[in-house]
Amino acid sequence: MFIHNKIIFTIASIWYLLFTGCVASYAPDNWLPDTQDVPQNVYGGWITVITEPGSLNQDEQWMQYSGEFISYDESKIYLLYDSLYQIPKSKISISTLELDQKNATTYGLWVFLGTISTLSHGYYASITAPLWLLFGIPSAVGESARDRYESEYPDDAYWESIKKFSRFPQGVSDIDLSSIKPVFNFQELK
Repeated sequence: MFIHNKIIFTIASIWYLLFTGCVASYAPDNWLPDTQDVPQNVYGGWITVITEPGSLNQDEQWMQYSGEFISYDESKIYLLYDSLYQIPKSKISISTLELDQKNATTYGLWVFLGTISTLSHGYYASITAPLWLLFGIPSAVGESARDRYESEYPDDAYWESIKKFSRFPQGVSDIDLSSIKPVFNFQELK
């Protein structure tokens, strides 16, 4: 009976390790394109910014804004959700840009099942199970963080590096901002 408790503890530990390192996505389900479709995607990546408390409104705490990355200029960024938001760059404390769908859950499941399958190896499971974990966990965590650009207190170099993933990388100075419409139906996301 004691060996069964060890096995259950080991399985639970593996499951915990696999999924605590994975990064959650801020984007709505089915909004981000598949990886192979990113080069043809004409829309901006999904950007999430968090502003300092009281920076835009005295009553607010930490505010999070998410939406399609439209563009940026010298003083603000433009993101589109149900309407176009203009957020001063100087007030942003954290910025995260996501480009595509991740397969981290699939990777994690493969590692979990692969590790469990080593129980059939008998004595050699003491070698093969750690190998599954040694190579599988970093793969699952790496997949969850792939094509994700994050910065605390983003500077001009950060904005310059991600502008190619906006809908209008050339800027919005010659564009009527009221004509920019969201890709998705806002009512469907509520």
